Amino acid sequence: MIALLLSFGVAIAPLRSTPNAPLQSAESASVQDAASAEDAEEVSSDPAPVLDESPDAWPRAEAGTWDAWTPDIAPEGEAFTGMRTAAIQYYRGDLPAALTSLYDLLEAQPDYPPALYQAGAIYFRLRRYGDAAYAFERYLAVAPARVADTRALGHALYTLGRYEDAERHYVSVIEAGGEHPEALRGLALAQWRLGRPDEALELLAKLLELDPEHDEAELWRARILYDEERSEEALVAAEAARERDPHEPQAWFLLSQLFFEAGRDEEAEAARARFQQLDLVEQETRVIESQLLYAPRQPQLRARLIELRAGTGDLRAVREAFAEWMQFDTRGTAVRMHAIDVLVSLDDREGADLAAASLHAVAEDDLDAWTRLARYYATTRQRSKQVEAERRLAELRAR
Repeated sequence: MIALLLSFGVAIAPLRSTPNAPLQSAESASVQDAASAEDAEEVSSDPAPVLDESPDAWPRAEAGTWDAWTPDIAPEGEAFTGMRTAAIQYYRGDLPAALTSLYDLLEAQPDYPPALYQAGAIYFRLRRYGDAAYAFERYLAVAPARVADTRALGHALYTLGRYEDAERHYVSVIEAGGEHPEALRGLALAQWRLGRPDEALELLAKLLELDPEHDEAELWRARILYDEERSEEALVAAEAARERDPHEPQAWFLLSQLFFEAGRDEEAEAARARFQQLDLVEQETRVIESQLLYAPRQPQLRARLIELRAGTGDLRAVREAFAEWMQFDTRGTAVRMHAIDVLVSLDDREGADLAAASLHAVAEDDLDAWTRLARYYATTRQRSKQVEAERRLAELRAR
């Protein structure tokens, strides 16, 4: 499940490809606690207008207003309400609504640092990288000592093609907060884009020392080594990248190129075929995910996303997609029954058990839900749970 760590102080929104660390607050609370079913039903807004607005219109606070602020200072009053509302909306997957709440808070309390930071994180997830960079830069303007928090600013600058700016910022982040894997990754890619492949490879080696299971480091190593015509080393790295994430299309593409160059034509053709299959899925997936970022209330798109991921056997992605859907549909039984069916079809017993537990928690008086649970527990020979579900079914039918 994608980690979405939020606090009432400062919240962050990591992407799988650009993870970031949360800013801790002494009075923090998980968004799971904040976003109870009742809260989720109460919080709503029309998010559309905020998407047409620009953060450069945010009012500014008087100089020195937030000089004493640190993440250890819990928000109070209007700030608490605004951040809490944004956290609930964010957790439910409604990023435009969360951004609207932050805009309202920044209008009432200009330059409130946690709101600036979270707005930057949301803009980044919405792929509005210029707006993300602006929000993070405003955050640093009022909280200059917090540069270690802003790896995502480096990611935004890099994505905008501002490689020298990104390089400088990553260096500042590392000097302030140490060699975090994602800061090293960002700095390595900036170095590569600036024509320094040796430095990039050295940084990626450091990254793998810090995080041997990093999803993307080996793939980037393989790409750089291939560009440098170090084909044997590139092949070793590409195979390692494929083993780490066998559903990443670019690893298969690179392998096909390397196999062809090595005269291993049969393996090259197989790798190319796998790349083509995964790439088609990836292209449609990106379109769907972009639509869901801006309009999350689309169950048909969520179902299609799961169908695509299940078709390639990507269990992790299937679980993540169901987890995000359930976060948004906090009390829905249909999505949880669907999750059981899909995960059973993929022979993911652990995932299916988790989906069944989630369905059990929200089933209440839903006859179909208890019927599905009884059948699932019988099939998986969980006798005590089967008995409980059948007893509940009998009670509901007797009414």
